[in-house]
Amino acid sequence: MSEEQLKILVGCGAAASISATFNAPLAGALFALEVILGDFTVGTFSPIILSSVLANAFTRYLVGNETAFVVPDYHLVSSYELFLYAGLAGLAGAVSVGFVRTLYFFEDRFDDLAISAYLKPVIGGVLIGCIGIFLPQVMGVGYESITDVMHNRSDLMLIVVLLFVKVLATSITLGSGGSGGVFAPSLFIGAMLGGTYGYGVHALLPDLTAEPGAYALVGMAAVVAGTTHAPLTAMLILFEMTDNYLIMLPLMLATVVSTLVAKRIYRESIYTLK
Repeated sequence: MSEEQLKILVGCGAAASISATFNAPLAGALFALEVILGDFTVGTFSPIILSSVLANAFTRYLVGNETAFVVPDYHLVSSYELFLYAGLAGLAGAVSVGFVRTLYFFEDRFDDLAISAYLKPVIGGVLIGCIGIFLPQVMGVGYESITDVMHNRSDLMLIVVLLFVKVLATSITLGSGGSGGVFAPSLFIGAMLGGTYGYGVHALLPDLTAEPGAYALVGMAAVVAGTTHAPLTAMLILFEMTDNYLIMLPLMLATVVSTLVAKRIYRESIYTLK
């Protein structure tokens, strides 16, 4: 097979995985085209779409067609609120860069340890276990905690703590050689950031802003966009995971602004830095 065909197959695998894992066929296809291949030609587009559709259809056959999150019908309360969402997006871009740099800082530190490679995940596991004793919410994908924030059921102080501890826990896990991805942690971090920001702006401007859960939803997309530099993917994956179109304008704005801010601060994404 040619090198070009092999690259397309890598993209097909990535599209199928995202599509099946998050029940997001459009986002899966765009992730492969936007991040993995950077090519939107028909010869590339067709097999990517086919892979995403087949993977999603097979998963739906096995486990059903359920969205990852059921959220209230959030919408823009005022046109002025777009400026607040832009502010959240700028903050998300900065946090995204901090997450990327922290992740690779821990990976570099673990690489520098002059011990057996088999012991490094053990050290990481012990550290994560200690964190999990006190904050079990950071373990796993964290969908339950994300749902609580989007439904305005979480304490503000807990949200702030989880924001920073999730960055730390994910960085230790992956840096020490543990297995995992960055999509779900980015969603978690974005939800906590957006929830924190939402509590603040809603307390200051209750008549002009939606509840904090709306900002948590937008924050999720903004941090995914900031870490991956893939605004289209981030926008669509949140739309597909929530099945909520009413918040699309803030999602579109936030993903683009977050990506621009993140690129301005640091050129590399979480996928290209390595």
